[in-house]
Order: sequence, then structure tokens, then C-alpha cells
Amino acid sequence: MIDLHAAKTCELHVHPDGCLTEEDILELAGDMYRDIDWSLFTDSYKEAFGVHVDPVVLIEDALVSKPGGLQKLREHFVFSDADAGDFGRFQAKCLGACVTGYLRTECNRHGDPIRRCLARHRQEGVTFVEYRCNSEVETHYAHLKELSAASQDGMTTRYIISLRRWAAMEDYEMVQRLMDDHPEAIPTLVGIDFSNVEEGDPPKRLRPLFERIGHDNARRPERALDIVCHVGESYFDKSLESAVRWCHEAAEIGVRRLGHAIALGLDPTVAAARRPDAHVTEPVGERLDQIAYDLAHSRQMSAYGVDIDFKALTDEREALEKLNPDETVQRPYNEKRLEEVRRRQRFVLSCLAEMGTVIECCPTSNLRIGGVPDPVHHPVHRFLNSDVNLAICADDPGIFATRLADEVDWVCTHSKWEAEDLAKRLGDPRRFQLGRRRVSKGPTT
Repeated sequence: MIDLHAAKTCELHVHPDGCLTEEDILELAGDMYRDIDWSLFTDSYKEAFGVHVDPVVLIEDALVSKPGGLQKLREHFVFSDADAGDFGRFQAKCLGACVTGYLRTECNRHGDPIRRCLARHRQEGVTFVEYRCNSEVETHYAHLKELSAASQDGMTTRYIISLRRWAAMEDYEMVQRLMDDHPEAIPTLVGIDFSNVEEGDPPKRLRPLFERIGHDNARRPERALDIVCHVGESYFDKSLESAVRWCHEAAEIGVRRLGHAIALGLDPTVAAARRPDAHVTEPVGERLDQIAYDLAHSRQMSAYGVDIDFKALTDEREALEKLNPDETVQRPYNEKRLEEVRRRQRFVLSCLAEMGTVIECCPTSNLRIGGVPDPVHHPVHRFLNSDVNLAICADDPGIFATRLADEVDWVCTHSKWEAEDLAKRLGDPRRFQLGRRRVSKGPTT
């Protein structure tokens, strides 16, 4: 009988800081919490929740076991169902980032947090994990050393460096220098990622970098890097059509695995109802990109029932080209347009399946950050019913108070799939690991 063991023991999308629990925070900050700069937390928490919180008091009350102290710390640390639907509120739950930042910059203890992540994953029975992190080069190297040493006794660990979308080429140069200076880290460093806020940074801007990566991979295949990207996770700045398009464009330019891609699985009626007038407005430049996309893919989309009116689009494009790209256009939704978005989702999922692109679905994260209103409407259902490659992941298990096994069980419980059928559908996620396409040059003479 096929079971879900493979899915529960292979983690492909997880962030080290997000793995830390409130208990980890207490132990890591226990002798230095009064010295830590908590302004990132206090400022962002005040902006997101409208209240000032003193983390020194929170931690001190928990450390001295004041009644309710640990629970109160937990309330300000865990991103719960009550917080859901707002990326800013998620980012405000950043106690862990303040602690790890202090350990790195003031104590030169770059490896302490990830050792805790490794210990917890071992305890949970995870035997393959790819961590991804956005940090400075010293931390990346410390992580690589820890992960390299941890790849033994039945556990394999790999590392992905997250680049800043607005400084991607600069960060990529740092990655190349890191491999130049520390060739022993190359087997563990398998890819690059783009995370954090995606609004305002369309995949098309990364084309020059992806071309550079392709050139470098061909020139030095023994250290080739795969690409993953958070996309279609938080997209209130654009239309639903554009959000679907971003996922497709990311895959077309070379992203191997898409992080979340909620835009491809969340029903458009539900998506549009998450906020007042959600997705009705987008920049002129974004609308022009959508028009170009529709004209280019009209024949393929017609097979999915998406009818493209060439004259209407070309007339609209001519009018929009006279405007500033940063101006906004409004296009209200009706049932006909929402049904067309569903067809666009099916089209793109089919394209991803044909290309072999993988979606990293993080159930709890998607419910809370993505503002999915209930399990019935979770994007995973559409993903499962398509042919797209799919991996179930935990994202930030410490912040969400969950585990990888819990995420897989959640899918099994809330989908209509029997465990054996779900195991067959998911298969072994290890087949999606990065770095498999590396080629050894062998010895030179």
C-alpha cells in the first residue's frame, strides 16, 4: 500500500527564520533580550495592528513563567487564523528576525538558528530539506557549512539563496563570488529564489538575470543553479488576469518551481471578494502587458474557451499607450469575466504541466497570508485536479505553529482524495529537488 511517507519527509519550501518557534526565541534571546534592537518588530507591529507592544516585557514574562506569559508571547509570535489575509500583518510577526539579526550582527552567531531548524526537522522525521534564506554573505556561508555537515545519517540538506527582486543582479554577483571563494559549498548551494513582497516587481524584469544565469550554467555546469520564485501569492496590486499571467511568465523565463501560485488555484469569485474592489484597478503598464500576452497566446487560449477580440484589444492598446504607465485603469468584474479567469487558470496549469514546472503549495501559509476564506476554496483542490507537478510544503512552520506532516495531513483531510490516491498523485517530492541537472566536468588533463 502506498502511503504519504515520502511527502511528509521531503521539505522543498521552508525559511530558516520561519522555522523558529516561540520556545526557540526564548532560548536564543534569553541572555540578551534587553540588548536587542526590537524596532523592526515594534514599528511594523504598530503599523499593522495599531498597538504598541514591548517585546522585552513579553519575553521577560515568559522567561519567569508569569501566568499567561508564554501564551501572550505566542499570540504576538504566531501568525494565526485571526491575523489572516494581510501580508503586512504576517511581516509584523517578526520577533524571530530581530533575534537572528542580533545574533548575526552583534554576536557572530550565524549558525545558531539554523542548527535549531535542523534539530527540529530531524525530530519530525524530515530526511530531505531545502532551506531558502535572504541574508548577508557571512550568514549564507555559515548556513552552508552547517547544512553540509548535517547531510549525513540519512538526512540530506540543501540551500537556496533568496535574492532581492530590486537588486537581483547585484545579489547574484554575490552568489557567484561565494562559490568562487568557497567551492566546498557548491554541492549544498543548489539554487536561487525570489521571495518577500512581489507586488511591483513583475517576472519580466528578471529576464536579463535569467539569461545571465543560463549562460553561467552552460559555462560551468558543475555549479549550475536552478531558479525558484514566490509568485501569485500576494497580488492585490493588479487584475486577476495579470496575476495568472505572472505565474505563466515566471515559468516561461525559466523558473523551475513556483512558490504558492495561489492566483492559479483560488476561484476568481472568491479572490475578488477578499477586499472591496479587489483587482479592479491596475497600472496602465500592467494592462498593456496583459494585452500583449493575450494577443500572443490567443490561439492556445481559445482551446480553453478564452476568446480574444483582436480589434478591441488593439484599439485599447492604442489608447493606453498615450498614458503614463503608472496611471491606473479600472475594469470591474462581472460573471462572464470571472468565468474567463477560470479558463485562463486551467490554460496556465496545463502549460505548467507540459513544461514540467512545479507548484510549491503551502496549505496553512496560503490560508493565512493569501486570505483564502476556508478550506473548501483552497487552491490545492484545483492543483490536485490538474496535471501540474505539485509539492506540499510548510513555508514558515514556526510562525504558523505547524509541521510538514501536518500540512500533508491537512490536504488529505480537506480534499476528497483517499490517502493512497493522494500519495500516488503527489509521488516523491525528491524528484523535484534542485541541482539534479548539474553535470560534472570530470578531471582535466
